[in-house]
Parts: sequence; structure tokens; C-alpha cells
Amino acid sequence: MYTVCVVTATRAEYGLLRPLLYRLRDCNKVDLRLVVTGTHLIERFGNTQTEIIADGFSNYEAVSLPLEDDSKRGMAVATGVATQKFALLFAAMQPNVVVVLGDRFEMLGVATAAHLQGIPIAHLCGGDVTEGAVDDAIRHCLTKLSYLHFAGCAQSAQRIIQLGEDPSRVFNVGEPGIENCLNMDLLDAADLAKQYDFAGFLGDYCVVTFHPVTMENNTGAEQLSSLIRAMDSFPNMSYVITKANADAGGRQINDLWDKEAATRSNWLVVTSLGMLRYISSVKHAKLVLGNSSSGLVEAPAFGVPTINIGDRQKGRMMAQSVICCEPTASSICSAMARGLSQEFRDSIRTMDLPFGDGTTSQQVMDAIVAFLKTHTGATEKKFYDLPAR
Repeated sequence: MYTVCVVTATRAEYGLLRPLLYRLRDCNKVDLRLVVTGTHLIERFGNTQTEIIADGFSNYEAVSLPLEDDSKRGMAVATGVATQKFALLFAAMQPNVVVVLGDRFEMLGVATAAHLQGIPIAHLCGGDVTEGAVDDAIRHCLTKLSYLHFAGCAQSAQRIIQLGEDPSRVFNVGEPGIENCLNMDLLDAADLAKQYDFAGFLGDYCVVTFHPVTMENNTGAEQLSSLIRAMDSFPNMSYVITKANADAGGRQINDLWDKEAATRSNWLVVTSLGMLRYISSVKHAKLVLGNSSSGLVEAPAFGVPTINIGDRQKGRMMAQSVICCEPTASSICSAMARGLSQEFRDSIRTMDLPFGDGTTSQQVMDAIVAFLKTHTGATEKKFYDLPAR
């Protein structure tokens, strides 16, 4: 029996890990140890550990982190605390492998603690590029700390190899978000309207998520104000808004959402929809607005146009349904009008999707179990040099 430790720190990350968690839990070769940390444990971010419990994963380790300070200094402090707490946790648990996903600053602390104790790390969703966020460098750091790599598309897999990782340890398994889109039993619009007592689900609406652009200084409020002006330019549209994450500047964005929502009956602002309701909301939306990765992965799977605002996701693989624009009201309005046009919607009906076939979790579990069967305990890696041109 192999001890596989999976760590989750945010609502979005948990939703992507969920299918893999079910497979690992039901695998007779694996002792799944789930660790819940970060914003899952904080009330103002939705206390989303309740969703994890509702899914049947009530037997988990909880590791609290200091996320009250949402400044850049606060992110650095939380990363240091994560390194210390997870070093002690892993020393006691002695997992055979630690599974992390993505690019969050909390995961840098988690991976550092595992790497320095010689514990192999399996990293999902490496190799992407998001030039406007501190996550970009963190993601590549996680790649170098990790031993197994599960990329979401061919382009990302190639980048991981460019970082010196042996191709034999790099697997193009597709994006976990696509698996959710293709395999979950989703809610219809009437169910959503009833659950939230929000009639906007029954008409034309957009799903909106706007996170801080952490490579810029204090631009969040200004950019969000531009987005709100653009939203108001489409008064017949309703808006389902999910709040920002725990990055530096996130609290300011969330406070502004709450303040502005008080005067708009066509808005629904929530801390977290949960995976099922979020994916269902995206499926029935006219547009996805903002700068979240879900607009680049999940929305295209449903053929829903995405208005990708600003530089946060700059450099990522994008489907034909993604329209990029500047973070100004006029640019956002123009992009929304294009995304709503029948001509554009017709043009994306047969677009190619680069993010896999929906079998990500099975591929990841199979590769982890195969690795553990032959792993000798060493995590030494040889730098893989690309052939000279």
C-alpha cells in the first residue's frame, strides 16, 4: 500500500483534483491522505472545506495558514509558514509521493517542504504561462521541484521538457477541467435559479471572475471599475460574479464587488459557487468575463465565448473562442459585443480544443501507481538537455 498525499488550498484547485481524489480513494494500492489548507479554512473565502466534506472526504488533515494580510508581503509570509508546517506534517506522515496542482504560492511552501525531505512530487498543470501573475514563476519553480509532471496540453509538456525535465517523466494528460466538463451531471438553468433565488439564470447572463494582476502594482480596483462600466453598458444582461482569490489585492476587489452589487438587481455575487454549480453556470452562460483560467479551459469546452481581460493569463494556450482585450471599459465593451455576435458564435462551433479527452484523472493515477511500483526512493534528477540545433 502506497501513501499518496494530495494537498489542496483553493476552491478552484480542489474542483480540478476532485476526480483524481475519487480514483485514488478507491484504488486498493493507495492509502490516500488528503491535506486541506489555504482559503478552504477561512470563512471570508467561503469556508469551502464544507464542499470537500460533502463530497465524502471528511477524513483530512487541516493546515491553517495566515492569509489575513493580502499584500505581497503577506503572500511571502504565508509561503514561509506553509514550508514550516508542511515540513513537520510530511516528517510525521512519510508519504511515498505528494500531489500538487498549479501555481499557487501556498504550493511553493508545500513543495519545498517535500523536496527537501526527499519526497517525490507529482505536479499537475505545469508548463503553462501566465505572464501577468507571480504564479508564472512559481509554476516553473514547482516544475523543478517535482519528479512527475502532468501537463494539460502538448505545448505545456514541451515547456516542461525545455526546463530540463526528462521526457519519460512528462505526461500530456489533458486539463482536469475538461474532465469535469465532459463527465459531470450538470444542473440546468432552472435549478440554478431556484438554488440562488436569482432569475438572471433564466435569461441571458455572463459568468464573471476577476483576480488581481499580481505582477502589477495596485491596478485591481481601477481595472475592476472599467469592467463594471462595461457590464453596465449591457443593461439587459445579468451577471453571476464569483469573488477573487487570496492573492495580493483580492480583498479590495471583493469589497468593491459587494459595494456595487448593492445597487444592481441584475447581479449575483457569491464567494464560491462550488464546482458543480460553477461549471453548470458556465455551460448556460452567454459569455465568461474576467481573467480566470476557467475562461480558457472550461468555457471553450462548452463553446461559450470568453472575454479575457488584461495580462493575467498572457502567454497561455487559448482556444479560438477566447477574445483578449485591454482592461479598459471601451475595449471590454467591444470584446463583449463581438462575443455576443452570431457571426463569432457560428465561427467557433467546430473549433479544435487542445486540452485533452476527459480522461485526465485515470491517466494520472495510472502513472503514479506505475512509478511507485518501481521507485527506489531516490529523487535525484539529471538535467535533460535539448538536442543542439
